[in-house]
Amino acid sequence: MKTMKNTLILLLCVSILSGCWDSNEPERLVYANGLGIDYKDGKVIVYLQIINVKGLAKSESGGDPSTLSQADVGHASGNTLDEAIFNLYNTSDRRIYWGHISFVIFSEEALKAGGLRYTADFLDRYRETRYRIFFFMTKDPIKDAMLISPIENISVAFSKLSDPDGNYNQSSFIPPINLREIIIELDEPAHQVAIPLLKITEQWTGQKKKKQDLLMERVAIISENKIKTILPKKVMNGGRWFNKDFVRDSVSIFPETKNDAFVVIYDKKFKIIPVVEKNGTVRFDVKMKLKASVEMMIKDITRKQYEKEIKRSIKKEINKSYQYTQKRDIDLLRLSETLYRMDNKSWKKIEIKGRIPLEEDTLRSIQIDVEIQDTGKQRLTPIFDGQKDKGIENQ
Repeated sequence: MKTMKNTLILLLCVSILSGCWDSNEPERLVYANGLGIDYKDGKVIVYLQIINVKGLAKSESGGDPSTLSQADVGHASGNTLDEAIFNLYNTSDRRIYWGHISFVIFSEEALKAGGLRYTADFLDRYRETRYRIFFFMTKDPIKDAMLISPIENISVAFSKLSDPDGNYNQSSFIPPINLREIIIELDEPAHQVAIPLLKITEQWTGQKKKKQDLLMERVAIISENKIKTILPKKVMNGGRWFNKDFVRDSVSIFPETKNDAFVVIYDKKFKIIPVVEKNGTVRFDVKMKLKASVEMMIKDITRKQYEKEIKRSIKKEINKSYQYTQKRDIDLLRLSETLYRMDNKSWKKIEIKGRIPLEEDTLRSIQIDVEIQDTGKQRLTPIFDGQKDKGIENQ
């Protein structure tokens, strides 16, 4: 009798429970993947990319391959970013969910108007967003960049904008930068942020016509919340060797001869050492260790000649990049931050607004140690006359 009574009470309690009445069912939401921000005639214009989440499912699991690259882009304007977004809300069929937003694209005008810091603060405060949001700039129409489909049968969620790490791991030239890194670099010396610059090109061709794609070869330097300058590709050649997350990239060697070739550099480690001289002048020594893989052989060239030429080429790129940026008051090698962390007392004596003065001879020396590890497919056979391939020793 007691058991039956308890059962009746339990059933009565269950019957009056309301359940998850305030939850949002996934199929009833619209998912934002990318945000574009433009500025014209005193108005903020926002572009919002909405993706079809069915494309994330594998075809064998019920996903429709035809929906993989589908994306819609809406736009609205307002006096502020918040107002523009709410004006866009008024045209949406369902609630827009921001938890999966993965990138932001700025126009040149938006960055000139100081939109970077405001947008970073806006995304940082909103409860749904995360810190893995990548930032870009473009001089091309933002809507066109957001409507470019990735390679066939790849979801928009895995495009170069949404997931740039895959591309960067294969060729570590222009490093992607996310919301967390933006916030840090805006607040710490030298208060300069490098944002990848997107360019629409047509270097791929489909079965019926050419396909548009996005190229990243330059960066926009943001300082004091404004565009300071845009660095060309030739300058970024030297800057890439100081990317902390560098994985691999190629370097040209013997460019002044008919035997020009290239090698792949990987497993790079570097250290920047500040040296405070007696007169208080601060200079820096760079020490770098890296491994290389020879992808193209040149007859009658020894291992030592290869290694010597690799050192020369990389030193030339670094010096060229430093001289170019130093004249424009840009700390591409992050020397101010290095001194700030390693010798804070010396940094305080010479810093101006978080940056230390950079002279032509501030970069005192560059020491590079190169080790050729292998030669691609020929790892098991010596390829230098009279020398043993180091790749054999590591088998």
